Amino acid sequence: MNKYKGEVKGKFGDKERVFRLTFDNIVQVEDRTAKSVMDIARSIVIQSFSFRDIAIVLHEALNGGGGKYTLSAVGDMVMKTGLTESAIIAGKVLETIFTGEGKEDDSPLVEVEKAVSDTPSNNI
Repeated sequence: MNKYKGEVKGKFGDKERVFRLTFDNIVQVEDRTAKSVMDIARSIVIQSFSFRDIAIVLHEALNGGGGKYTLSAVGDMVMKTGLTESAIIAGKVLETIFTGEGKEDDSPLVEVEKAVSDTPSNNI
């Protein structure tokens, strides 16, 4: 998993899988559901989501993460995992597009930059 690329790892179906939404995948989610990703995310938060929407988000995210799955296979994995847990994974995947591919605070470079800026300089 690489959180700096917007990847999410989660147990789905029978094993750990990598999910990632690229720009093309996001557009496909919106086209296939006829809903904005914001509307889908909101439906997850208020627990009024449809099975179809969750399956489509996860299908696109699995493909974006490098997988090659049919929607039917993803639907079977949703059934095996359970709709509630699948919706939680879909919510985490959607969260990456709202928060960005890697939060600056989580970057390993931030600590180095802080250390350098906190170091007294002889140039003053």
